[in-house]
Amino acid sequence: MKRLYVWVRRAAGTAHLVGELVTTEPTASGRFECEFEYATEWSADPHAFPLDPVSLPLQPPGRRFQAEQFYPPLAVFEDCLPDDWGRRLLSKALSLEGQTASPPQMLQALAGGGPGALMFTDGSLPPSPAATPPTQSLSGLLSAATRFEAGTLPPGDAFRELLEGSSRAGGARPKALIHDSKGEWLAKFPSRSRDGIFDVVGLEATCLQLARRAGLVVPDMRLQSVGRRRVLLVRRFDVTEQGGRTHMISMRTLCRERPGIDVTSYTDLARILKKYSASPAEDVAALFRHMAFNAATGNVDDHLKNFWMLNTLSGYRLAPAFDLVPDIAERREHTLSFQYDHGCPTRAILLAIAQDWRVAQAQGCVDDIVRAVSRFRATARKLAVRSGRGLDLISADVRRRVELLNGP
Repeated sequence: MKRLYVWVRRAAGTAHLVGELVTTEPTASGRFECEFEYATEWSADPHAFPLDPVSLPLQPPGRRFQAEQFYPPLAVFEDCLPDDWGRRLLSKALSLEGQTASPPQMLQALAGGGPGALMFTDGSLPPSPAATPPTQSLSGLLSAATRFEAGTLPPGDAFRELLEGSSRAGGARPKALIHDSKGEWLAKFPSRSRDGIFDVVGLEATCLQLARRAGLVVPDMRLQSVGRRRVLLVRRFDVTEQGGRTHMISMRTLCRERPGIDVTSYTDLARILKKYSASPAEDVAALFRHMAFNAATGNVDDHLKNFWMLNTLSGYRLAPAFDLVPDIAERREHTLSFQYDHGCPTRAILLAIAQDWRVAQAQGCVDDIVRAVSRFRATARKLAVRSGRGLDLISADVRRRVELLNGP
């Protein structure tokens, strides 16, 4: 049996006890049961908020929420864990210490240094969040990440620094959490095993720049050279100006997706926003713009963990758009559907969705996106995206998609 105290790191940086999470020891197959209960003082706090407004309401006090593994209603704790890249690092670090890399053990190992506001301890005192490495460490982090991705364990201090910076970052590709005098950043590294003919770092920077021009809310970003390679730095939107944190929850959790229950439509996300957003009309319109931009640029990896909500002073709001990458897998089909089709929609289909969602000024929104994304190749060149077959393939696909959105 493992008992973890769950804390929230507030916007001002102070830690508050939220509740207790208890899990059974994982079986040989990795399965475990878990139970969560809000702390009495949190339930009574006038400024408290539910960790998951869909599955973990604050009332009635004393209610115990039970789940198998971190499935609904406790999927918010799965949100706190990194994806493939960070899990590989955590698993390796825990195995070197002779520990089993189960999800509860990973939460304890992370303590509270990852994205979002939740922190975890095995004692009743709040954790001291670990600092992220400085940008001066980028060269060493990139070198260590390249070695680890290739299957080689970086030596001593290099692995420890990589673990501190990278094990807490989400996503499947190599990355790290870092800081400089301007704030906290997510550093996205090129991948020798995944990128192939594509300059993925440059392509994502291109999409982020175009998204801002198209009216999407996106984080600040910059490209930074590290030797002969480039790293994309994306400002973290979960870090407050005071150095505190903002609680985040994925659409995967809010939609209660789990094995055997898949959410496949953008409309499912719109329904969540209509019901739980503090400003539903504004957030549904932002989701529509994000959806249309994904269609135009071929961001087919539009799964539910690429959409999040943030807990603000006014309540839950849609997070800025991120992970905007064109179709480097050449899949053609999106993860989420537009009405009933996973292929790139036409303008008419998008406008029909807008009417169903009651989005105002949808015509102008699509025009903004067509106008911005039509400059894809020119913007890629300005950002020095590596030319060649990879850029040619993406540019052709984007052109095809823009023509569909520019039609009748």
